[in-house]
Amino acid sequence: MPSKKIASITTVTSFKLNQLVLLLLALVFGAASSRAEDFKFKLKNESKSSLLVFYKISKKSGAFKVKSLMKLKPDEERIKEVEVSKGDTISFYGQNQEDVTSALIKKDYTYLNAHKNQVFYIPIVIPEKENASFESLQNLSLQLEHNKVLNFLLKLDSSTVSSFSLLENNFQNVYPLGTFIFVDTKTNRLLLPPLEPSYWNNSENYLTIQDSLYALVTTQHQVQADAQIAYFLGRLSNSFNNNNCVELDFKGKLSLIRWRPSPNANIYQIFNDNAVKAFIQNCYAQIDNPDQQYQRYRLYFLTSYERVDNLEVYGRKFYNFGNQTDLSISSNPGFQLVSSNVGLMYAKNRTLSNYYSVQNAVLRTKAYDFTSLLFKGFKNDIKARIVTDTYMRQRQVQSAILGEYENLISYNPNSQGLSLAKLSKRDSSSLIPVLTTVANLTPYNYQALDTAKAAPAGKNDQVEAYNNRARMFNAHLSEINSLVKQLNQIDADITKISQTKTDAGYANTSKSTPGLLNEIEVSTTLVRKE
Repeated sequence: MPSKKIASITTVTSFKLNQLVLLLLALVFGAASSRAEDFKFKLKNESKSSLLVFYKISKKSGAFKVKSLMKLKPDEERIKEVEVSKGDTISFYGQNQEDVTSALIKKDYTYLNAHKNQVFYIPIVIPEKENASFESLQNLSLQLEHNKVLNFLLKLDSSTVSSFSLLENNFQNVYPLGTFIFVDTKTNRLLLPPLEPSYWNNSENYLTIQDSLYALVTTQHQVQADAQIAYFLGRLSNSFNNNNCVELDFKGKLSLIRWRPSPNANIYQIFNDNAVKAFIQNCYAQIDNPDQQYQRYRLYFLTSYERVDNLEVYGRKFYNFGNQTDLSISSNPGFQLVSSNVGLMYAKNRTLSNYYSVQNAVLRTKAYDFTSLLFKGFKNDIKARIVTDTYMRQRQVQSAILGEYENLISYNPNSQGLSLAKLSKRDSSSLIPVLTTVANLTPYNYQALDTAKAAPAGKNDQVEAYNNRARMFNAHLSEINSLVKQLNQIDADITKISQTKTDAGYANTSKSTPGLLNEIEVSTTLVRKE
């Protein structure tokens, strides 16, 4: 055989051998790369009964196989190696004698291979038997709305920052029942220091009611729904993470404390107290124009407190149970897993935390509105002062007339021709003679002077003296006439005032008279002690 031919055959054979070697290497490495690896799993039975543990190998194609692994007693844990191939996912679960299965825990090959040097903890946890039904915050609002005690939580005003701070302040920081407060509604402030009760202070615990409410609530996508849910729930939900559920337990107790009249101190005797009269006079001093300022001022008498004796809101959060769950929490003795209408949920502990609590806080304050009676009293007070001043002016004018009359007598130039009786100021009828008409005196005419005779000069001196006294007499008489006109006008004013109907005062008001007092709700900020 020629040498060239032999060389060609050798080259072809060598090439084929190389291809065969490469193919064999590829097969070897391919088999090595697709073979299963052993991973260590520590399985623990977290339930209170014995379990049969299974594992499930799922392929990418959708095929799967299930095998039993071991039997575990309560709280028993064992380490087991299981082969998992690339691209596969292994799932563990347990089943008790009642055929109840535990929560499924999955691990894929990628995750296992990335942490292949560790032992993977797999808790076998069976959910609580009851199927928990979670509801929305809106449904909880409806339940609170129909709750006779806790519905006040829905009425807290989110627009006022002080809603909770007022509720949280202690009951002792408000004025006692029976206190008078004078309020300027324009500034919402007290115009005077409150008049705290004296002898009429008397109160009773009129009514006490308590109620509770338990609810499982899902806050998913509703944390920002403050416009639709209560401010209180909105504030609570700020502590909830989105997509979470919460277990809430409400307990509330309310008392209605009322001011109670007694035989010795009732509402119709209050204005008779001298201490109140002084306070009322101070209120009058604050009022400039009663017709224009009636709507601005209010006089309240505190009559009742609706008090929150005790409010407790306890709760705990539930989380979605899934592949991302921190499995170490299941070793916590308080860990709880439940099957619910929103899926498998777990709580980190079994105890409820105190979300909010308050004791002895005033919820609402009511008071009698004395404003109309105050302004009636104000008008009567003004009228009484006018009458008093008028009578005082009458006495002053009468005294002035008698004084002028005494001067009239003193300057009478002709006591024989004009008889004027002296009057006593103590005599109530002393003005009657003065009110009779007395004409002005006419001065005498002077005689013509005659130097030959001395008599006319002496007569003229007498005329001069008479005329001077007559002028003084006439001046006092003119003043008397002016004062008499003033007195007549004063008498007419007194008659007119006495004929004016007086507004019904509070002292002579009967208990059956309707419409004089209205009990209204007042701002708690006004009744707080500074």
